[in-house]
Amino acid sequence: MTTLIALIYPIFEYCVSFRIQVILRPKFIINMKPKKHKKWKWLHKWAGLLVSVFMLLFCLSGIILNHRDTFSQFNIDRSCLPSSYKLKNYNYGIIRGTLPLDKDRILAYGSCGVWLTDSIFSNSYDFNAGLPTGIDRRNVRNIIKDQSGQIWCATTYDLYKLKGHEWKPVDLPKNHSKISDISSTPDNSGIIVLTRSNIYRVSHDDIKELTLQAPFDEDNKISLFKSIWNLHSGELWGLPGRIVVDIIAIVLIILSLTGIILFILPFSIRHSHKTILPAKILKWNFKWHNLIGYFTIVLTILVVFTGMCLRPPLMIPFVMTKTSPLPGSSLDTDNYWHDKLRAIRWDEDNQNWMISTSKGFVQLKDFSSNPVIIPSDKSPAVSPMGVNVFYREAPGVWIVGSFSGIYRWKPNEGKCYTFHDNTIVDPNRRNSFGLANDIVSGYSADTYKPIVFDYAKGTEELHPMGSDMRNQPMSLWNFALELHVGRCYSSFLGPISNLFVFLSGLIILSVLASGYIISRKIKNSHNINQ
Repeated sequence: MTTLIALIYPIFEYCVSFRIQVILRPKFIINMKPKKHKKWKWLHKWAGLLVSVFMLLFCLSGIILNHRDTFSQFNIDRSCLPSSYKLKNYNYGIIRGTLPLDKDRILAYGSCGVWLTDSIFSNSYDFNAGLPTGIDRRNVRNIIKDQSGQIWCATTYDLYKLKGHEWKPVDLPKNHSKISDISSTPDNSGIIVLTRSNIYRVSHDDIKELTLQAPFDEDNKISLFKSIWNLHSGELWGLPGRIVVDIIAIVLIILSLTGIILFILPFSIRHSHKTILPAKILKWNFKWHNLIGYFTIVLTILVVFTGMCLRPPLMIPFVMTKTSPLPGSSLDTDNYWHDKLRAIRWDEDNQNWMISTSKGFVQLKDFSSNPVIIPSDKSPAVSPMGVNVFYREAPGVWIVGSFSGIYRWKPNEGKCYTFHDNTIVDPNRRNSFGLANDIVSGYSADTYKPIVFDYAKGTEELHPMGSDMRNQPMSLWNFALELHVGRCYSSFLGPISNLFVFLSGLIILSVLASGYIISRKIKNSHNINQ
């Protein structure tokens, strides 16, 4: 946390004094030579024009990302998107897993809802009656059948149970967290619902919220990356913080639009017989462009810089650095597992629960006991985005898949094996941060043979996708995420798209800094003239 405070404190110090004493000394600006002043103006004008459209997209997509619940009902037709976003061969997580109904029928589920099909996916029928129309709200995490035969479905937002051919919602009281997973209980008493922060025990006549105990001898430190992420979105201070960041986004939108107007209007005035109105508009835009940019410089720089820290190459040291949560922030909570829980399964062999978390895999006998964290060198690598496959293949053998690859794991032996050729994985070479050759988004053992679904490529070992499944839209929130992180530009930027946010951030920072220098020069010139 000391590192974060050391990073932010000078910026807040400026907020009090409205000066940047070290970098932008007033004397330097007042005594600026006309030639140097022209260079700053040239940089501000042309660099600003270069990134203005991207700035608008950053800000609009950021506002959508900041209010996921609000925009979760809205979709984008994939025909409006680049061809790389078309659904083909069951890619993009459209199949996460399957549940057998009988020898001829299975339920397949994933990012676009539930489908009734067979072992080769020869025909896939929409099975989403009762689920919301918004794709983001029908992103299915898991479907299970309990001991009584009742079928349950967990989406990111809600829990459902099947009545006839329609899903009926089941309310989880006081739940404000996204759902991660569900699992049946070994004692036939109902099901367990795992949210990102808590656990619910759901029976047919009762719902009980449980808080998982903290492990012994474990500190509650989090990655500096997570602190910066929450600072960038404003989530560090809950809804008020997010609204403040929204306002900063609106400020940047205004600066971009007024900047474009200031670029266009001089050409309009030169070629127009009526110059009074355009001249007034130009003067008004110039005034407010300078005032708004000048007095919000610290906040705009803070949002831009923290955004750069969330993408390569700056993100790497922040991911590796652990720090205590900022006191009083949303990360400062008594719940050790706040926003850390990802998947849960009952281990019949060891008669205990296994939970995948952002801290690693944990084991516990029951929910009143303290979990034991399994060392990372004795468990499979899992992407920071979470586990997508957690399947018991045989006694003592689990299949674990994520964007960091797919493995066979034997917890009792503390050994992992590659899925395709069963070679043992060197514990010293397990890496959770990079993408593997297999970017695994799903798995099914209920098809004619076990099938692994790759996020980008899907699989070609099943019948081609039907039109209903192939024409599923993308959620507006996911589309905003693709815009915000620059992945949607990969078709023409290639590998540089991974650095899009960083490079754009550098240009935006140069535009903000040069704009401040120019405004400060103008302000000081007026003071001298007075």
